[in-house]
Amino acid sequence: MANVKVGFKVVAKNASKLYLVGSTQNLGEWNPAKAIELEYCDKCQTFSTSKLFKEGETVEFKVLKDKSYDAVEKGWQGEEITNHTFVASKGLVVEFEVFNFAE
Repeated sequence: MANVKVGFKVVAKNASKLYLVGSTQNLGEWNPAKAIELEYCDKCQTFSTSKLFKEGETVEFKVLKDKSYDAVEKGWQGEEITNHTFVASKGLVVEFEVFNFAE
């Protein structure tokens, strides 16, 4: 099965750094110490990165403000949210906004 590049674009107004941690080896296999840092773009005000995944692979992940689950993303009212999920496909860009983080 071929590898495909998947892009991530995240808006988070109350963070200076963001990390992704998830179910695959290249997203740290749920180990926050191995979470990957996203790059910030001042001009577009988004955090972004891209990673290779096996085409058709189902991937789950969360966003962290620090390399710890103590800084995991939360919903609009501070509630727990489910994992983000996607199926890797060529040209996919996963875009979303993070409203809050655990403090």
